[in-house]
Amino acid sequence: MLSGFNTNIRHRGVLFHVQSEDSGVGHPHIITHLFHGGNIMFSEKSSYADYVDDPERELRVKELMEGQHKTVLKRLRAGDFDDTIRERLGPDAMDDADTRAEARAVETDPVVVGTPEPAEEAPAASGRFGESIVSEKPLDEVILNYLVDNARSKRRRSPGS
Repeated sequence: MLSGFNTNIRHRGVLFHVQSEDSGVGHPHIITHLFHGGNIMFSEKSSYADYVDDPERELRVKELMEGQHKTVLKRLRAGDFDDTIRERLGPDAMDDADTRAEARAVETDPVVVGTPEPAEEAPAASGRFGESIVSEKPLDEVILNYLVDNARSKRRRSPGS
């Protein structure tokens, strides 16, 4: 199983998270989710069953996963999911102003997120810098929690809610 790709991208003033992952040879498919606030807005699933016995399977799967990830990012920026997003988040959820500058400002290359090597031994709590922000949670869970908290705080701040 390969490491996944994760990208945070702002589209029409709304922060989204795109995540692509390999389900492994036992379930040979790649799935890409478009998230907002922990909710899945769109999913795309592709099989790579034809490559299971290929000697270059890892390379082929990585290329497929990266291509699918970038395609979902491009489709988001092109507005392909705007109707679905408005349907789920409300008609005023997104800023309809021109987003070309916004799209340029956001890094769109996928960030590879792997499984970290296990630490030899966790240091004892001693009031060290950063102690309160270190988490044992997986990165995906930390990111999704952040997105949910961010969306909730925006809803509390928005007028008329």
